[in-house]
Amino acid sequence: MKEKKINVFFDGSCKVCSKEISFYDKHDKKKKFNWIDLNSEDLHLKRLGISKNELLKSLHIQLQDGRIIKGVNAFRIIWREYPFLKLISYILDFKIMRIIARPIYRALVKLKSLIV
Repeated sequence: MKEKKINVFFDGSCKVCSKEISFYDKHDKKKKFNWIDLNSEDLHLKRLGISKNELLKSLHIQLQDGRIIKGVNAFRIIWREYPFLKLISYILDFKIMRIIARPIYRALVKLKSLIV
């Protein structure tokens, strides 16, 4: 039986986002992820039950069991699959690090919206 992949929803119209996802995809040797551009996957988004506007506010992933994870916690899961990012994902397991990382992430998302 084919293993289900983690769905990663990203803004393909954002050059920064697309470059980052392209980097992850290039290094996704185990093909653990489906990279889903929010601008080209309307049917999948309807099944997800989350508006496109909400998905654009932060990175969202859908785990194999259907759970939705977003923001810093989504990056923790993605980064855990890459040997060169695994340490960062484990550092973010500490609650205090997530508390620090969340406002930084939100600021970066706002900055991204100004760039795009």
